[in-house]
Amino acid sequence: MTARDLVFIGDVHLDRDDPDLTAFLAFLEALVPTTERIVLMGDLFNLWIGSEELEQPHHRAVIDQLASMRRRGLVVRYLEGNRDYRVGARHAGGALEDASEEGFEERHAGRRLWCAHGDLVNVRDRQYRTWRRVSRSRAAWAVFSLVPRRRRLAFAESLERRMRGTNLGMKRAVPEELLRAYAAPRFAAGFDAVVLGHFHVELDVRDEGKRILVVPEWKGSRRHLRVGADGTIAFVGGGGG
Repeated sequence: MTARDLVFIGDVHLDRDDPDLTAFLAFLEALVPTTERIVLMGDLFNLWIGSEELEQPHHRAVIDQLASMRRRGLVVRYLEGNRDYRVGARHAGGALEDASEEGFEERHAGRRLWCAHGDLVNVRDRQYRTWRRVSRSRAAWAVFSLVPRRRRLAFAESLERRMRGTNLGMKRAVPEELLRAYAAPRFAAGFDAVVLGHFHVELDVRDEGKRILVVPEWKGSRRHLRVGADGTIAFVGGGGG
């Protein structure tokens, strides 16, 4: 069968010793026969620092799976989320075709889509936006690289623990008016749809023939977004996954 579909996979948030790791690897493998391109919407792990010495077995298992899929001809792109640091710098051209902190365009079956993680939708969250800018700066990483390895590992583990409990309250209410405001200039630029992750819910907002699509978190939903060869855009999956 010719692989022709474009697939978007929402936040997964895999942890060490995660019971969902095996199921997720099987899900990725099952995509191979029908899929041409995969966009991972970010926050694939609870924390992902793109450094060989900080990547653990659960990171390595997924990285190896993605590299295997790439060798078989699939395009795998990554949108860096709020729990991702320097992923593209380490893995673009290897396990990943490319990666972006801001977003990128996808074209498939006559559709033009703008894709982004979604953490920049809320322009009112100035505290987070400041943290995002500072934590990803060259200066911050220059300082981080000078810290002894053992302390870097301890810092990463501490950051991971602190971040585990930050999702639920933030994701329960999706700011639809902010989604529309974010999407408006992309629609004006000619995009047919805006595809986001981050909010963990499944959402399809229609706006004068355009669509804002929020891809749900994978663990609880076992669902993903698929653009078919005929241009059909639909959420699919669910069940036992």
